[in-house]
Amino acid sequence: MSQEPSGRHGVAASPGISIGPAFVLRRERLVIPEYRVEPAQVDEEIDRLKRAFAEVRARLEEIRGGMSDTGLVGDIFNAQFLFLEDPTLLDQAVCNIRESRVNAEWALQREQRRLEALFESIADPYIRGRSSDVGFMVRRILQALMGREPEGLANAPPGVIVVAEDLSPAELAQVTRRSIAGLVTESGSRTSHVTIMARSLEIPAVVGAGGGLVREIADGDLLIVDGHRGRVLVDPDPATVAEYRKRLADLQALSRRLLRYVDLPAETRDGVSVRMLANVDLSAEIPDALRYGAEGIGLYRTEFLFMNRRDIPSEEEQIAAYREILEAVVPHAAVIRTLDLGGEKLPTGLELAEEPNPALGLRGVRLSLARPAVFRTQLRALLQASQYGKLKILLPMLSVLEELEFARAELVHVREELAREGKAMAAEIPLGVMIETPAAAMIADLITPHADFLSIGTNDLLQYTLAVDRTNEQVAYLYEPMHPAHIRMIQRICQAASRSGIVVGMCGEMAGDPLHSWILLALGIGELSMAPFAIPLLKKILRDSTLVEARNLLSSILRMGSAVEIREHVEKTMLARFPVEFEGMRPAG
Repeated sequence: MSQEPSGRHGVAASPGISIGPAFVLRRERLVIPEYRVEPAQVDEEIDRLKRAFAEVRARLEEIRGGMSDTGLVGDIFNAQFLFLEDPTLLDQAVCNIRESRVNAEWALQREQRRLEALFESIADPYIRGRSSDVGFMVRRILQALMGREPEGLANAPPGVIVVAEDLSPAELAQVTRRSIAGLVTESGSRTSHVTIMARSLEIPAVVGAGGGLVREIADGDLLIVDGHRGRVLVDPDPATVAEYRKRLADLQALSRRLLRYVDLPAETRDGVSVRMLANVDLSAEIPDALRYGAEGIGLYRTEFLFMNRRDIPSEEEQIAAYREILEAVVPHAAVIRTLDLGGEKLPTGLELAEEPNPALGLRGVRLSLARPAVFRTQLRALLQASQYGKLKILLPMLSVLEELEFARAELVHVREELAREGKAMAAEIPLGVMIETPAAAMIADLITPHADFLSIGTNDLLQYTLAVDRTNEQVAYLYEPMHPAHIRMIQRICQAASRSGIVVGMCGEMAGDPLHSWILLALGIGELSMAPFAIPLLKKILRDSTLVEARNLLSSILRMGSAVEIREHVEKTMLARFPVEFEGMRPAG
């Protein structure tokens, strides 16, 4: 290649390579008017706000009516209506108008800032990412109040690569009937609704590519989006285009070959099996997960049932939600994690004191200890839903053995209570522990005699082990799954599980990265839970591997003291062994 083209690095959000002209979505900067209203004008201002809500609802209904996708994409789009149907947003804005006598735009923006601050305090990246959903919905309401037309992709021609500061599910839903080649955004994360939609639609995407991208790229500029490595190339030279076209053809050929592995077990050449599970956030994701070859659901979060509402979800409401998940995955099992919320806005009856650091505060099983009535209601719902499928219950953020003992006792109590009431439930429901704190990892040998299975949450475990916030750009480079301390911690957990004869799985991002497959195989991980699209490649690699060569690699890296040294050695080994599958690791040029 003659010269490295200009471009950006971001987050590899949806795999694939796309080449095409840019379609830049430029947003008008909204200057929010701020003024006081006279007491006699308060009711009129409230009516103006309610009309804006109604107008946005009607516009979104129109978009929904024109959508061809009623599965995952439709489900995510429908979730946007939660912010309109939930009276909290409207009622708080109305309260601001009445109490402060301010105009509707100002009142709504005040509530937006409050909600976004609450979301940003949440430790879980998926729930924290819903802050952008609030922002998009409020922007549409503000535009309606100010008589402005909302931006959108209705005019985007087929085959373009959309470039934007960020995208809302409503905007992406406008192009689901037509094919766009790729997505690039300045902000965003792998857990945002738009990137989940992009993966479902198999649109290559790079998010978090940095500010100024919309100003630097013009409509029609030739772009290359590398959704495997998180690269965006602008106006590449002919040699670069030719190279990426070849890579694209190779990847398409590989994808076709991988289809043959979907229905095959992930079993090594020397007979070691690893179960491939899927992480899902919405029930509508399950058909895609099964289509990719998932053998069950390794992690389903329950937090969203409790968010953006005034009251705690009822037992009946929770039963219906859990039943939907369990029935959709039959005959496989679903691991459902109990409530893991912290210092964010919670329903009435679950309010907590404001915490300076929610990630280290009252979250996970600690919250269940603090609010036992809420925990019992969730357990009652889970046990009653268990009659509709194979349920496993997972406890999050455990750090002391007493927390597991408390949860086990509550589970026994609830089962006895339901039996007296004549309620149906499964005879056996495994109770597992999510190992995501160094404390839990260090006492894994004490936990395993009392747990039916373990699941390692590497995202939090790595963050707490290395004292690194991966969202902080100044220290994000330290967030390395191949850090020697992290690998040794996983080894300790697996050894404890092996001695107790229970299965240990993994549901963090590390699980879905094929680069780590040999390390996790050699350590003894029995289940890997990941984004569904990653399953076929993992199956292919494991079926072409042996436990012996994986253990040889692990033995080598356990003698290394540097994460950089380990990563270089693993990349070299895997690239030599699987040159086609790991083509993305080759340097450009």
